[in-house]
Amino acid sequence: MAQKLLAISLIAILMAVGAWSIASGNTVAQTTPASNLNSPFVSKLSNITLPPQSLPVVTYYYGNSGQHQTITSPEWTSILKNVFDNKTIISYNFANNTTQALILFDITYTGLNPYGLQYVVALSQIGPLSIANEQKAFWITANKSSMVSGYSNWNALNAGAYPGFSWSKPKILPFSLTEEYFGIFAVIIGSIFVLYFVFNRRK
Repeated sequence: MAQKLLAISLIAILMAVGAWSIASGNTVAQTTPASNLNSPFVSKLSNITLPPQSLPVVTYYYGNSGQHQTITSPEWTSILKNVFDNKTIISYNFANNTTQALILFDITYTGLNPYGLQYVVALSQIGPLSIANEQKAFWITANKSSMVSGYSNWNALNAGAYPGFSWSKPKILPFSLTEEYFGIFAVIIGSIFVLYFVFNRRK
């Protein structure tokens, strides 16, 4: 009897490991959460630091007459507040992340990351900074593919990932994936019962 139970347990464990590996896309081994920063799964990079007191100055041009807008630290702070901290736009709470500026900037905070560049280009298509224009620029970029595999910029942000980095992993799983995990474990539990009765029927 003990040997039967051991065999059933080993089979169930192997099934669980295999199913979990498939469902997670074999990415867990590549991901190391940052232990010293409150940020969504900063992985594979150990040199992430807190943002400097002053963020980079960026100038963009708009209109046909060469008008321009310069974005300095106060403007960046306003953009983060008006757009990325706006719960009616993004459900994930980035305001509590000390590295929130990584939404727009590279890991050195000296330049824009790919999403940040998309966002500024969108601003240049609209006009000068204002709450309305900052939010319009967001929606222009919202459904474009992010650097996070399988996610649009908007979906990545809602899931707690930085859309400008391929190594940023969502903290909130899509409902379909969460449902998939429940399905996998339901199958495993069902299999254990089946194996138990199969072994006992041979007595």
